[in-house]
Amino acid sequence: MKRSRNNEFDTRTLFSINNTPSGYQVQKPKGRWYITDILTMKKIIVVICMLATAMAGFAQEEKKAANRPPSPEMTAIQTAIGLAKYGYANYSATALAEAAKILAETPVQDLDVAKQSEGGQKSAEKSTLVSFDPTQLIVDAKKYAGKDKMTLSYISQIEKSITTTSTRGAVGGPKRSISSVNARSTDRYVCKFWAGELAEVAVIGDGDCDLDVYIYDEGGHLIASDTDYTDQCICRWVPSWTGAFTIKIVNRGYVYSNYIIATN
Repeated sequence: MKRSRNNEFDTRTLFSINNTPSGYQVQKPKGRWYITDILTMKKIIVVICMLATAMAGFAQEEKKAANRPPSPEMTAIQTAIGLAKYGYANYSATALAEAAKILAETPVQDLDVAKQSEGGQKSAEKSTLVSFDPTQLIVDAKKYAGKDKMTLSYISQIEKSITTTSTRGAVGGPKRSISSVNARSTDRYVCKFWAGELAEVAVIGDGDCDLDVYIYDEGGHLIASDTDYTDQCICRWVPSWTGAFTIKIVNRGYVYSNYIIATN
């Protein structure tokens, strides 16, 4: 920018003034960059860099999780729930008994965090109830077994092993809880996960609704999700820092859904 003789900036080098019927108009000459333009471009570049960094971190977390095997406890819980759902669908006493055995023998703690629910609507009671509680699974297994002495004897053996088996895992280890979410409703849990360690969340419903799961960090950023058209949701990631993460469970169906939630 040039200065005039009285040491003031000469604006004529920056702008051209045209006399039009509606008055004077100030125009910038083409092909020149000014301080405001440069600052605007810098802001755009900074935003792009921040977005790229965030996306890279998200992709990195997913890649780390994909390269690590699932924990044995989470695999066992998923297997048990699959057996339970099969047992109820096919009136299989042995499937329910095996599901109860696996759940009882899997070392976990209770998920002792408060659940927050929002939205939703009441729905009619279901004719067939699916339970993920080992004790109730044994009760239903006996009902399906009827008068089959061999099957009842097998169920009794499992029932005895359940009452003598300690299912309490290490403090701070895997956790699970059994709950239900109303139709068109959302449940939220806040759990702590550790930096650099595989984080897993499994939510499995009773088969009547489509459930979706979203994981958010403390800043409200979406970290992982499972939004397919089933009620079996698995989210796995490796946190970049230790902190609280929000687990959001959304019931897309029009009836309530019983579900089991498990974290490693």
